Amino acid sequence: MYISSIKLTNIRSYNNLELNLSKSINLLVGNNNSGKSTIIKSIFQLQNTSAIGIEDIRKSVSAGRIYLDLEDISQTDVSAFLLAKKDEIIHFPSTNRVKVQFGMYNSLIEKQRNTEAHFFDLNLPHSFDESGRLQIDKSIKIEDELRDFHSLPNLESHQNFIFPFFSKRKTNNYASQQGPSESDIVNEDFRNITAKVQKLSNPSHPKYKRFVKYINDILGFSIGVIPDRSNNYNNTGIYVSDNTYIPISSMGEGVVNILGLIVMLLTENGKLYLIEELENDIHPRALKKLLELIIEKSSDNQFVISTHSNIVLKYLGIQGSKIFHLRWKPYEKTEEDRLPTTSIKLLGDDPKEKLELLEELGYDLFDFDLHKSYLIFEESSAETLFKKFLIPTFFPRLEGKIKTVAATGAHDLKARFHDFLRLFVFIHTTPAYTARAWVVADGDDAGKTNIESLRRSFASWDPSHFISLPKFNIEEFFPERFQQEFAEILQISDKGKKRDAKIKFNKKVMDWTNVDRETAKTEFANSSTELIGLLQKIQDKLLL
Repeated sequence: MYISSIKLTNIRSYNNLELNLSKSINLLVGNNNSGKSTIIKSIFQLQNTSAIGIEDIRKSVSAGRIYLDLEDISQTDVSAFLLAKKDEIIHFPSTNRVKVQFGMYNSLIEKQRNTEAHFFDLNLPHSFDESGRLQIDKSIKIEDELRDFHSLPNLESHQNFIFPFFSKRKTNNYASQQGPSESDIVNEDFRNITAKVQKLSNPSHPKYKRFVKYINDILGFSIGVIPDRSNNYNNTGIYVSDNTYIPISSMGEGVVNILGLIVMLLTENGKLYLIEELENDIHPRALKKLLELIIEKSSDNQFVISTHSNIVLKYLGIQGSKIFHLRWKPYEKTEEDRLPTTSIKLLGDDPKEKLELLEELGYDLFDFDLHKSYLIFEESSAETLFKKFLIPTFFPRLEGKIKTVAATGAHDLKARFHDFLRLFVFIHTTPAYTARAWVVADGDDAGKTNIESLRRSFASWDPSHFISLPKFNIEEFFPERFQQEFAEILQISDKGKKRDAKIKFNKKVMDWTNVDRETAKTEFANSSTELIGLLQKIQDKLLL
């Protein structure tokens, strides 16, 4: 099941809004107080009818309404609806599409004129009047209509539909009991995190291996259930020795948020995740791994996510996603009536629109180091040589147009290249920005293997953009005067000492290029013909 559209009438800053949602990922982007949370809480009304109330009715009107279109309703979803109705005898619509209406009223008279919440078959003739009130042809007998619908279950054991991850998710009170009611309930905070962890950390649980993997990959350490000496129950935390442990309450909020989201995401499919400001209190590296997990889950689940983060936009702004740009301004109906009103624009593939969105959020092109092209190297010594000497000395026209990036080794090249693609898939989707990167690795076995892997993975790219150098080390391209010293460094058996010696050696060479620039230029022109030839090809392609 998923929500295909939402319509808001006279709710907070929306006088009349209708959004058609993606079945996978939906991103809500806008300044503070622009209406992102209103959309999310209006959807959450389906599972918690106190999410939106009479205080959220737009000023100067007597009623507000939320309409949600639900599609692909399975038999499991039907069971959840029936559980929500408890012991009432009802008939569920024969179609797999239904509409939910929730009404908020400022007067009893207005409330009596309307059904507070109900389903109706979308195949039945219907319309909306000028005030947004639902109109159904009363001459048609609606046997399958569901009235007085209150909310879907908020228990995993009862097939709950929605998992909330809201910005105000902090809790100072973690429940220590781990019974079924605690492990199954879906809260807006993490007070029952111990019960959730206890369930998933059981080796017999179907999601146990994935739970352990994601916790270690993202948090960098294992976590589980520990005793709580303060109340003789259990808590969540990590052991630091046989009898010493750190409870989750003593850890940073980022740890709790990451753990809570992982626990939420490791559920059955066919769910809806409502996420506010995922990036809050989470380290960028952990955030990227969480985003990769969301992308994986989006094939079978729906996400509605509000964000201010360029990282979230870059990763999740993929094919099939929808990005909604929210803008707030006064509604100038009269001089006295200047209610805040939100307008929403669905972003297309126009790079200009996407850049305007990022700039409105406070990001400048400088923040992204956007250049005409990228040169991605295996390690920092090669990146430093190209950035600080070869480019400014031999190809000054490339300065400011080409960005050099250093990976942490041959094994990291593919990840760095993926980071480049995510940036440009979001901002630059026109043909003018294709094939704008070159990846350079050493000529050893590891370098060759990773370059070949990139060529296979990106077969649509010109293979000449993935380069394995003819020598094993970038230092072998240095002038002859330095080769004996480098040969001695290669003989050092201790890896740590060899690394330190190479760092010191490279600094020495770069210092020499700064002191005697002309001599360095002459000697590098002889020793680095392959590197200079590579830059010549790049310049020819970029500056046609």
